[in-house]
Amino acid sequence: MDRKSREKEMASVLLSSLCMSPEDVVLGFHLLIESTEDATLDNLAIVEDLTMFFARSVVDEVITPSDLEAMEEEASRGMTGGSTGMLALRNVQALLGAKLSAEWILRCWGSGGSGKAGWELDDVKDKIGKLLQEYDYGSDIREACRCIKELGMPFFHHEVVKKALVAIMEKKGKDERLWGLLAECYGRGLITPNQMTKGLERLASCVDDLALDVPDAGKQFCCYVERTKKGGLLDASFPNGVCS
Repeated sequence: MDRKSREKEMASVLLSSLCMSPEDVVLGFHLLIESTEDATLDNLAIVEDLTMFFARSVVDEVITPSDLEAMEEEASRGMTGGSTGMLALRNVQALLGAKLSAEWILRCWGSGGSGKAGWELDDVKDKIGKLLQEYDYGSDIREACRCIKELGMPFFHHEVVKKALVAIMEKKGKDERLWGLLAECYGRGLITPNQMTKGLERLASCVDDLALDVPDAGKQFCCYVERTKKGGLLDASFPNGVCS
């Protein structure tokens, strides 16, 4: 945390690439929280830095929001509310709850290092759109899965869900190929339950805009929610949103 933005970005990319158990990652963050008071003497911006590392780890799916809640609960038993660690944990909860927070968090340290981690999100969105089009025009499902995996951004696979469902919506729900791709990606673990949920949440937030071009967008969305639930791709507790 006492390095520049480029090194911070590289550290986040490394954390998302290592094959560590969530328990080990959480334990590492606990140790970091315990050492923050001493580190504050050398780094006055440690609260902001620690907040961003926590937030980035959640967006990258290195840890879960429930892990954060557990850390805050445990830290509260041994720290005061004004301690550096507690401030960072509270800040990250507010940050993650903000609109479009994931996109901003991914860019919090600029483009960072070289390679895929430095891609702009607009570029990634364009790549996802093109690979879905290519698949829909007749490419092999294995090739489509390979392309999605090679994007190297598993924390952004909710964009695959959203774009695929929008494409299906524009075709009045008649595109079974893209449904098949979503099911295959889910079965392979390329699209996690969290990413599937996030993709549908993003679609729900733009249904009104989509209705300008697809009048029955709201009705179709309700059908998609039910279909993904019945297919085991979405938790039954997911709220129907515009369907209610």
